Amino acid sequence: MKEEIENNNNRIEGKDKEIKQLQEKLNQHNEFYKQIIKELTRNVLSIKEEMGKLNSNALKIQDYEEQLEKQKKLIDQKDQQISEIKNEVNICAKKLKSCEEKLVYSECTDIANAPSIHQIKPDQEDSLNLLYDNTTAGPGWIVIQQRINGKENFRRDWATYRAGFGNFEGDFFLGLERIHRLTSAQPHELYIHMEGFDGIIKYYRYEQLAIAGEDDQYRLSISGKAVGNATVEELTYHNKQKFSTYDHENDSHPNQNCALYYGGGWWYKHCLRW
Repeated sequence: MKEEIENNNNRIEGKDKEIKQLQEKLNQHNEFYKQIIKELTRNVLSIKEEMGKLNSNALKIQDYEEQLEKQKKLIDQKDQQISEIKNEVNICAKKLKSCEEKLVYSECTDIANAPSIHQIKPDQEDSLNLLYDNTTAGPGWIVIQQRINGKENFRRDWATYRAGFGNFEGDFFLGLERIHRLTSAQPHELYIHMEGFDGIIKYYRYEQLAIAGEDDQYRLSISGKAVGNATVEELTYHNKQKFSTYDHENDSHPNQNCALYYGGGWWYKHCLRW
């Protein structure tokens, strides 16, 4: 009996060892499975994160595509507007060309009832801004020289007389080149109006005035009838003379620079002015 009990105890002890070994193996397997589960969990989370990024990128791409479509529509609208504007510009250009053609060689009396500054195109070059006087001698007169306040210095060089100087509100000279263009385009009269400090007015009216180009030194040409109340009519004395300035002498005086002597540009035959 005692021996049987001892054998049973030995068997129980063996079973306990076996159970303990199995428990240790089970614990090892559980730890392994836990590591696997953790790794799988991390992988799943990483995959979810990547999927989230892909979804976000897909939304962004869709948004970009929508914006691109809107931009294309806007560009089409702008192209249409540009096309319409170009058509309007072409229409305006045709109208402007038509107006310019009408202005070329136009009569000054066309704007006789609208005094002050007007723009005309006497030839095929750029248009000119001109001051019109419709009260002194009747309608349609272009003012080529004006001295009313003495503030403008008329002692100028050749280049300045060629281009013109001063302003329409005060003293000014229109410029030899502009006067040449005007008188070359069509016949012009010349009206000289002078008022003294005593209030006495003197005038002279010449039937035709022409100024040659710079290649002929803006030579003066007066022709036709000359009428007026001035005691001496002297401008015809300088007829056919070239223009002179202090730095560009063209007078016929043998010993003197008339423009330098008088301090102003003119068509000097000798040192004698109007």
